[in-house]
Amino acid sequence: MPVIKSAKKKLRADARKKIVNLKVKTQMKSALKKFAANPAREVLAQAYSALDTAAKKAIIPKGRANRKKARLAALLSKSSKSKPTPPKNVASKKRRSTKISSQTR
Repeated sequence: MPVIKSAKKKLRADARKKIVNLKVKTQMKSALKKFAANPAREVLAQAYSALDTAAKKAIIPKGRANRKKARLAALLSKSSKSKPTPPKNVASKKRRSTKISSQTR
């Protein structure tokens, strides 16, 4: 047990921070598990948000959050490739002439 007054205060503050950090970590982990069970864009947005919040509050390093987000995005694209989507009807674009007129010189 700390003897100095500031050390006692730090102990109390650390206990409060631990509760908040644990809550954010739990939300992050549950969002990641939810995405693993159902990889979809809506769930991906929630997972991104949870990771960004944890990184912003310095609960996890910023690089770790970025790495996890990249891997989640890769997992989403991989899962969407396995499910064939019907081709979209895309109208062809008209091409503009790139001829330079003598008046613009």
